[in-house]
Amino acid sequence: MASYKVEQIPDPRLDLGEGPHWDSENQSLFYVNLFEATIHRLDYKHNKVYSATVEGCTFASFVIPVKGRKNELVVGDGTRLVLVSWNGISGTAQLIKVLADLGEKAAGHRWNDGKVDSRGRLYAGTMIIEDDGKDPFKTNSGCFYRYDAKTASFVEQFSGLFVSNGLAWNDKSKQFYFVDSGTNDIKRFDVDAAGNLVNGKVFFDLKKIEQNSINFFDGMTIDTDGNLYVAVFHGSKVVKINSNGKIIQEIQIPAKQVTSVAFGGPNLDELFVTTAKKQVIEPQHPPAGATFKVTGLGTRGTAMNAVEL
Repeated sequence: MASYKVEQIPDPRLDLGEGPHWDSENQSLFYVNLFEATIHRLDYKHNKVYSATVEGCTFASFVIPVKGRKNELVVGDGTRLVLVSWNGISGTAQLIKVLADLGEKAAGHRWNDGKVDSRGRLYAGTMIIEDDGKDPFKTNSGCFYRYDAKTASFVEQFSGLFVSNGLAWNDKSKQFYFVDSGTNDIKRFDVDAAGNLVNGKVFFDLKKIEQNSINFFDGMTIDTDGNLYVAVFHGSKVVKINSNGKIIQEIQIPAKQVTSVAFGGPNLDELFVTTAKKQVIEPQHPPAGATFKVTGLGTRGTAMNAVEL
């Protein structure tokens, strides 16, 4: 197994860093501070991070560039999907319009993780908002959707979710992997011709590996060999799981609350890892909330995709 090196990218340290998205066209890493509704961009060439507040938004659950449109991004805000304009440098991103909203049927919920498949289709899931004593790990009222850009509407894929989280596609096998942090497992689905997710089955159950543990699965990505890389929240690590459902490597991260992962860099061989400094289980200390870059893994990730509108 190749040796690896973990480096911290420039500040800021975030309450809840999430949603890393590598933009190959602009050689930048986008990510969010979810509860502060801010978006961030690492300029890879200059190793400098720029940050912006998203105008008119309460949350920023994910941020994804729009294909063919310079400086336009899609952001998940509450139950809304919004289009924003940001030059990647200034301190404010402008709200262009609301693309779609789940509306009253999802009142009291918010988007969590969201990603785009190789055909430019956006998928995202919801969870109950963590306020007024509500525990999302005890309330399975979330749903998972595919956004239909032609009709500006959402197509429900499945429901009964606690904490909708990591997403990854294996285009070679035409399969989709999904994390629900509440059930603490990874499910695998087939993808039909329309992009709908069918035949879901449990692929990997963390509860069987870490019994009585407070660790749980969070964000996820995949390499070109079909291995999954899964953030383990409160576990100070990212685990690599092969296509047979076996953990074959643990990548140690110097922060407990590891939230998500994405391959990036010029050769897609660097793993970016977001973390959180907000206390979820116990107080956190620096460098909690930092974003890290892992090199020397000896593998390449699959390219991330811009959303087609």
